Formats: sequence, structure tokens, C-alpha cells
Amino acid sequence: MKAMARRVPVLMYHDVIESRTREAQWFDCTTEEFEQQMARIVELGLTPITLEQLYNHLTNGAEIPENSIVLTFDDNYQGFFDRALPILEKYQFPAAVFVHTGFVGNKEGFHPKMDWPTLKELVKNPLITIGSHTVTHPNDITTLDLATQEKEVRDAKATLEKELGKPMDYFAYPNGMNNEVVQSIVRSAGHKMAFSIANGLAEESPNIVCVNRYVHTKLEDAVKARETALKGGALGIFQSPIKEAPVSYREVEAEGVKLGLITGGMPTSVMSETREGVRDFVKRTNAVAGINGGFFAMAAIKSTDNRMVGPSKTADMPQVLGDEETFRWPKLRNRPLVMWGKTGVAILPFQPESMRTPEVFANYMPDMTDTFLAGVWLVHGGLPREREDMNTFASKDIQDARKRAFLGFMPDGTPVLGASLQSTSSADLAKAAAASGIAEAVLLDSGFSTSLVYGDSIKAYGHSTPTNPSRPVPHAIVLKGTLDPATAALAKDTGPKQDEERPRRKRRRRR
Repeated sequence: MKAMARRVPVLMYHDVIESRTREAQWFDCTTEEFEQQMARIVELGLTPITLEQLYNHLTNGAEIPENSIVLTFDDNYQGFFDRALPILEKYQFPAAVFVHTGFVGNKEGFHPKMDWPTLKELVKNPLITIGSHTVTHPNDITTLDLATQEKEVRDAKATLEKELGKPMDYFAYPNGMNNEVVQSIVRSAGHKMAFSIANGLAEESPNIVCVNRYVHTKLEDAVKARETALKGGALGIFQSPIKEAPVSYREVEAEGVKLGLITGGMPTSVMSETREGVRDFVKRTNAVAGINGGFFAMAAIKSTDNRMVGPSKTADMPQVLGDEETFRWPKLRNRPLVMWGKTGVAILPFQPESMRTPEVFANYMPDMTDTFLAGVWLVHGGLPREREDMNTFASKDIQDARKRAFLGFMPDGTPVLGASLQSTSSADLAKAAAASGIAEAVLLDSGFSTSLVYGDSIKAYGHSTPTNPSRPVPHAIVLKGTLDPATAALAKDTGPKQDEERPRRKRRRRR
């Protein structure tokens, strides 16, 4: 069977009741309705997976079934054990239950809760994962004082682990309410993954402790969103028009990291027959600025090999060149694939098995002119990605202190070429970029390759000093346009040639 890109909807259920009465809530599901939905999942060819499978897929690119879906149940209802579980066992569907510990054993009212003996029996079932849902299920945990937030998260986890004898790795926010503070508490308490109630596919989530979920009544919407994403109608995680502006340069210091930032212009990517300095790329393309681009397969400094890691295409190439080295695929899965054309830019998680043919890329963006694979996502939606959210499997040295480069976009779609002017980790680079107002940013090849060029001036070097510049690279991103008069004087040559006199051995391009 042909492999496909993975897009996983997560469904959220609550109580499963016998029949609807005046006491029922709109988000309740009757036994009949639940049975019908499970049958519908079978009809759609979907395969429910565990939270552990989802976590491994999102964080390290682990393989999962093509048509995966995740089933979750909030609030520890007795109806889950009495009515949902027999149906799940009939279909052999895994599911997760999120428990608020302060209500365990509460049998009052129309929606009784499971007690500890029931949960202890349930936790032995290989189909079921139990997670935490706070102690008291506050309506909005973000409005509570910090000490109470800590208690709600940490006490619930500790109680569940003590009573059930298993680590509680997963968490669901009551009513989906969360912010950066609560997310930080959830992380520090030891949860690996947490869920909101924002509609969206799992791969489109803000981060690993804020994973999207659809309420169960939107099963069909979730499936439609998945199909649309796979066909390319929804351009992945980020999509924006590109806004052109005069190309300017500035230096900032944010979160303790000094950055050189070039904004404006229209980006285009360029390949060398061998390898060149970024200033060489800028000059021969009549561009006004540039930065080193994606990662290359042969990292040796003296090499002239120009093969890229992941797919690549420039505006003057007839089609996308795929990465056929299958041994790399596990490390490339879900890394950010950048593409742009006349209508805008998109960044989406790369799926190496399926994103290999020109037709696939045309489905995602019919007018695409450029594409390449970046390292990790640094900033998304204006927020820096946490160290744990970066796909560290993609590079063992991703958090080492070194000069680092990135491609970004401002909130209005203005392109940004950025580089650290000092050695830094990717996590600290992400914080600095976000603090500088950048809305989206992905990591480019860094270390010795880092090279930020404004006009004739090399502003950032991969090595420690301007007298020892960056190594030549096979791929660069340049900006076409006009220099901003306010910063044009900064474009004058102030540094050494960037290996421009290096002999180049001709090499046939890949086909």
C-alpha cells in the first residue's frame, strides 16, 4: 500500500448515557450514538491509536497507521466503564480517559463518576490509557493564582500515580483553558503531552502540551479536515501571503542573544553546481541580501558535493528533487518543509514517504516555485518553541552553542533572514526571535555555514571572527528588491571575501 502523509484527528468524548433526558448535556453521547460512531470509524477506514503512539509520532516521527485517529474521554464518567468500554473492546479500539481526582467515586446526579476500584480495574486493560484532568476541574485554571494552579496539576498527577501504580504521562486541560504559565506547570510536573479543545489536527497544534482535539460531534468535520490537508487544500501548519517591503538591516539584542535581522524583499532560493559563499550567491543573482539555506548531505567542509537533505527546488529548476536516501527518512519526518510561490508561503510537516513526486507538491501549492527542508520549527504563532518541542532527533547538536541562522516571517508576511551574532542554542535563538516580533521562524543550516549578507557586507559569520569567514554552501536564500535608504549605508563591504576565490570542482546535478 502506498504510504501517505499523516494527519491525525483527536476526538473528545464525555459521558456515554443510556438515553437522552432533560438532564443530558449536549456533549453527552448515547450508547446507540457511540456504537454508530465506532461503526462509522470502521467504515471510514480509520485506525484508533494510543496516546503513546501519537506522542512518538509527533515528537520523533515514529511510524503510525496511515488513517490514524485518537479517542479520548474527559471527566471520569461511570458511563465510560458501563457503556463505552464494552463497545471499544468489541472493536478493539484503544482510548484514553482523563480523571479529575477530586470527583472520583462521586455517584450523585445524572453523571456519576468512576470510583478507585473501578479505575484500578480499568488501568489493567491494555486498550485504556488513564491521564490527569486536575483535582477539581476548575472552569478556567488560568484565572487561579499560581500556587493553586500548581496544586491542581501536581496533586492530581501524584494521586493518580499513587492509587493506580502507573506514571501519568498525559493531561487534559479542563474546558481546554490554558496559557503559557499553565503549560509550563504541566511540563514541569512531568507530563509528556497535554490536550486542549481547539479544533484542528494534531500536527497543527501549537506545541506538544497543547494538542488540538475535536469534540466527538465533529467527527465528520475532523475527517474532512484531514482529507483536505492530505490533498493540499490546507497548506499545513502555516500559510501567509508574502509582503514585499524595502530590504533593511538591524541588529537587536533579545533574551540575551544578539541578532542580525534583514527584513523585506521577495525571497528566492538558489543552488550552486558545487558550493559558494553566500555573497557569491547574492552577487550573481542581482539580489540585495542573502543567507545560507537548507542542510546538505555531505557536511565535510572541503567537499564540493551539492546534494541536499530532503526535497529541494529553486525557481529555475523544472521539478522538485527528492531525497531518495531512505536511511535518512526517520530523521526527516515532521521537520518543517518550506515552500513558496507567487501567492504566498507555507510551512508544513514533511512526510518523506509521500512528499516525493511533483504531483504531490503541486497539490499542496499549484504555483510553488521554491521548496526546501529546514531543521526545526523555532517560532510558531509568535511563540518560541520549547526545547522539548524541537525535533531533537533531527540533529544531535541542535542545542549546542554555535552561530545559528533562520528564515522567518513577520506577522504581516514580511520575510526575515536572521542570524545570531554570537554562539547560542536553538532554544535560546527561538526565544530571541520571538521577542524580536517574528511570528514564524525555522532553523537553517548553522554553525560553520552561518552567513548573513546585506548588500556587499557580511553581517554574520559561522566562525568566531570576521577574519575567518563561513564555509561555502550549496544552497542559499536571497532577497530581491531595493535596499531601504535608512540602512543602505550598512550594505557596504566591511569584511573579507567569503571564500570567493576557492577553486570549484564541477559536479553534475542530481536528476
